[in-house]
Amino acid sequence: MEPCKPYSGARTCLPPPEHPDQGLARSGTATREEERAVTLRHPRYPDDSNILLVLPALDPIPRPGRVFTEDDPLSFGLHHDTARVACAIIANCRWDGYLSESKEDGAPLVTTDPDHILPGSTYYFHVPSDTDDGEQGTPYPIVPSFSHFRFPHNNLPPTWTASRLSFPASHPKPPRKFSFENTVLTRDGSCRLTASTIGTEIAHFIPRTEDPWFAANQMFQYSSRPEAVITNKTNNPRNAMLMGAQLHSVYDQRQFVMVPKWGAWLIHVLSGWHGEELAAVYHNVPPQPLSGLAVEYVFTRFAWTVLAQTSFLEAGVSRRIVVRGNDGLPTAREVSGPDCRTMFTPSSARSKSRSQSPKKRVRDDTVEDGEDNYDDLRDFDDPVWDTRGRPSKRTAYGSATTSVASSFECWRDESTDCEAENGTRGAEIRCSL
Repeated sequence: MEPCKPYSGARTCLPPPEHPDQGLARSGTATREEERAVTLRHPRYPDDSNILLVLPALDPIPRPGRVFTEDDPLSFGLHHDTARVACAIIANCRWDGYLSESKEDGAPLVTTDPDHILPGSTYYFHVPSDTDDGEQGTPYPIVPSFSHFRFPHNNLPPTWTASRLSFPASHPKPPRKFSFENTVLTRDGSCRLTASTIGTEIAHFIPRTEDPWFAANQMFQYSSRPEAVITNKTNNPRNAMLMGAQLHSVYDQRQFVMVPKWGAWLIHVLSGWHGEELAAVYHNVPPQPLSGLAVEYVFTRFAWTVLAQTSFLEAGVSRRIVVRGNDGLPTAREVSGPDCRTMFTPSSARSKSRSQSPKKRVRDDTVEDGEDNYDDLRDFDDPVWDTRGRPSKRTAYGSATTSVASSFECWRDESTDCEAENGTRGAEIRCSL
């Protein structure tokens, strides 16, 4: 093909995506070219089997008045309260927990500043001992999976409840015909991360696959129309925002979240390192103006993401975990290493991202305008995949009134029947969770 003639009107190729500030490090700043992560550990287990989370260090460590050189480059750490709250979620919402560089009892806090950048590589998440905690030195229990996570109504972390973080009410021009989709489209207008209007989709904070969890935890109360959400569950405008298709895919792969940092909502990347596109372009960037959302749904997305990041139950050693008792209250119990792996570790099929699906993903924005049938709005956020690579309906929760404790016993008695029903040995035992 011959090159374009001079003055043909052809434009130059676009450069790779880049933030106007040219990335996490200022232009011309010498940086340490290494991929660094921060390991967060449980102090009551040996170091060869106590990792709660491993998060990338993507937050530049400030050093006012110093020039960064090749011999003294800019380093990266991890935002303190983002790390602390993530660990607290795993520890059953223990907001009184703290991070320390030592695993010893009574170890000093690393800092009390929520916006401090952690410069180290290893920290231990401590929880103050309860007076009725029984045997001295008993490990604090952890939440084994999102399905066992109990939403902390009226008890969010302090950094999440600052008045300046509340979302203003939305007062857009009412859509021609009210529906969940039309309301979100009218309110947001464009991707809430990039402001682009091309290829936008409706991205849920609590995915539609978590409808049973949504109902069991009575999350409808945070909607602007609770009477409608009782039926439609996660399909409510306060639980969704517009997002470009490419970012939506990465979002559903749990590679970034939106969290409070330095008193504002910022994007926090959980995958890769500072020189890669996702972090260089989006990490610590505020979203476009947001309205009509519920902080409770945004927080739940953070918990949903964090609880899928931990591999704490895969170490093959016994753990203390939190399950919901017959009275609906959390109960701690010891579970063997093999049972932890079998009962609570996601199957290889479930861990597939939607980008790996052999079938084309059905997008939220493919629904015809004016449709009010919420059942027709299909969202494949975090789909459950069967062994043949097909999306299957999640039945892990069963009835919303079924307690986790009884389900725990169901696994022991009916594991053989469950395996036969799934058609393959080692498949996910759906009746257990």
